[in-house]
Amino acid sequence: MTKNTLLVEIGTEEIPAKILNTISLSFYNNFNEQLKLYNISYTSIKYFSTPRRLALKVIDIDTSDKTIQINKKGPLIIDSYDKHGLPTEAANSWAKYCRINLDQAQRLKTKKGEWLCYNTIIKQEKTELLLPKITEIALKKIIIIKPMRWESQKQKFSRPIRNVVILLNNKIIKGKVFNIDSNNFLHHHISSKEKNLRIKNANEYPNILWYKNNIIADYTIRKEEIIKQINILAQKKDGFIKNNNALIEEVTALVESPVAFLAHFEKKFLNIPKKILVHVIEYQQKCFPIYDIKNVLLPYFIFISNINSKKPNEIIIGNEKVMHARLSDAEFFLQNDRKMKLEDYRLSLKKVLFHKNLGSLYEKTLRLQLLIEWIVQHSIGDIKIKTSIRAAYLSKCDLVTNMVCEFPELQGIVGMYYAAQDQEKKDISIALKEQYLPSFSGDKLPSTIIGCALSIADKIDTISGMFYLGKIPNSEKDPFALRRLAIGILRIIIIKNIPLDLKNLIKKSLDLYNKKHVDHLFLCKKIIKFFMTRLIYWYEKTGYDIQIIKSVLSCKSTQLIDIDKKIKAISFFKTLDCSKSIILSVKRISNILKQEDRKITGKINIKLIKKTEEIELFTHIDTFNNNTKRLFEEKKYKEILLKIKELDKPIDNFFRNIKIYDDDLEIRNNRFVLLKKLEKIFTKIINFSYLY
Repeated sequence: MTKNTLLVEIGTEEIPAKILNTISLSFYNNFNEQLKLYNISYTSIKYFSTPRRLALKVIDIDTSDKTIQINKKGPLIIDSYDKHGLPTEAANSWAKYCRINLDQAQRLKTKKGEWLCYNTIIKQEKTELLLPKITEIALKKIIIIKPMRWESQKQKFSRPIRNVVILLNNKIIKGKVFNIDSNNFLHHHISSKEKNLRIKNANEYPNILWYKNNIIADYTIRKEEIIKQINILAQKKDGFIKNNNALIEEVTALVESPVAFLAHFEKKFLNIPKKILVHVIEYQQKCFPIYDIKNVLLPYFIFISNINSKKPNEIIIGNEKVMHARLSDAEFFLQNDRKMKLEDYRLSLKKVLFHKNLGSLYEKTLRLQLLIEWIVQHSIGDIKIKTSIRAAYLSKCDLVTNMVCEFPELQGIVGMYYAAQDQEKKDISIALKEQYLPSFSGDKLPSTIIGCALSIADKIDTISGMFYLGKIPNSEKDPFALRRLAIGILRIIIIKNIPLDLKNLIKKSLDLYNKKHVDHLFLCKKIIKFFMTRLIYWYEKTGYDIQIIKSVLSCKSTQLIDIDKKIKAISFFKTLDCSKSIILSVKRISNILKQEDRKITGKINIKLIKKTEEIELFTHIDTFNNNTKRLFEEKKYKEILLKIKELDKPIDNFFRNIKIYDDDLEIRNNRFVLLKKLEKIFTKIINFSYLY
């Protein structure tokens, strides 16, 4: 067995920071899969990534010659030869497919019959020749939403590939990847005068990059170095950096030779509302604000440079100038915006389209006012209706302010600040910010009931409008993020325990569009189906059993709180020792009743119940119904299922000792009615057939 160290480095133009880590991990996984496919063993694989390179270092890769076992099963012998013993068309076609003569085939005999088969061992292509192919396949299998094309070959990748290194110890593995010949020259630092850096042996990677130009190829090590540097600088000002993993990840993916610098801005900018100031520093400038021990912002920030300059002061001054310009813009927009109240921007919404076929944002706010009134009435009563309508009235006003036009990501946050300055109620100000929550998977939910109501109203209005226009998401496209909006509504209603019927919510939203010549009932069913698909996805992702989810949803309820209670109750029930026997009993009852080709109706005749086991079962059913009537009204399914445990033994005794198909037709029918009554108990909760 020959073991070596393999290096593969793909030099690219700068890969977008937000997808670098994903692409790097996909490259690693795909390469790993291809090695396993060709039965190429190794000890470990390390993966590296910077904005301009993706690299893999395979330790102890086995490059020795390998063989492939080929086993191909053909048609049955009786189908392979006719009555004269001559090969049939099926046999000849199979032999042609296997690229053999029929006399080279063997026979495979089992208990089920005898088949033609072809077994052989062939030499696999040399590993060294396979490596360029494996590399290209691993790159092409990476899922990239918006790939780029370049040069006459029209190759596609996240960014143009400019260099390929495939090195086995000190040997260059010749081959082409994306039509580029492999070599042993690494991508150098973008600031380096030398375009490439020669590497003699794969074992030198990644140290050679660090020694030559302080490039940290390992993403994790680079991230740790950045965190270490910014913490040291923050402590110099007796401050600290708040944990912002998303920003650290993005900055790590933007640089390959990180150097942290401390800079300052004028104290007057601290008068800018905190969230806006932090947004400009973090989101716009990719810098780290510094806080003191009391969580107050200090007039300092830390930025990460990609160059270890000999003139650091010039870099600091340059970044301070850029930060000053951005904060001056924010200050100017704030001052300009505050010349009028937030509600005074409302009429300007008439000039802004929500969608060309759905009217303006002004019209959307009119719908939101009516929708939020309905939501509040059906969830928390009349207490906060006026406040809720006011929140909907102001909900989109900040979208036409100078601040949001310049910094779109601040929508809602700007509205919150401006509403507070205008002396609006605190609940209204918070709701203006929370209307966009949750904005991504796992994002926090609105904290106030008005924030929840406004968020639901805004999201369902968008979903209804897009379904009117036929803009329904498919497996490949969801341009209006309707799936995310639907999950957001589901999470808010369920987690915040808001008693809204999904069907009624959708119907109300559709009615507010007042579209003529549209089948509202058909569209409502379509939207409900869309929501239920998302609900299955969400519960399954949360960790619930798919069969339990389907058993509850098959009952076609649109009461989300009720659905949630049932899923949780059945999940608990499945952990009980008696659950298996009860589920089997439900299955048995269902099968017996299905075999009767008639509708089983009527009441139980007590006079016909004579045997001990059926008397016992009837008594338990009667007791169960009496004891759970209030529990069903209060939808306490967990308690109901605990009481079902008491039916387990009587059901078992009944089936063991009672002859259901009695010779007396009246007794037989009475026992069917008893079983029907028992089945009704179970179907009142869920469809147990999914749990068999």
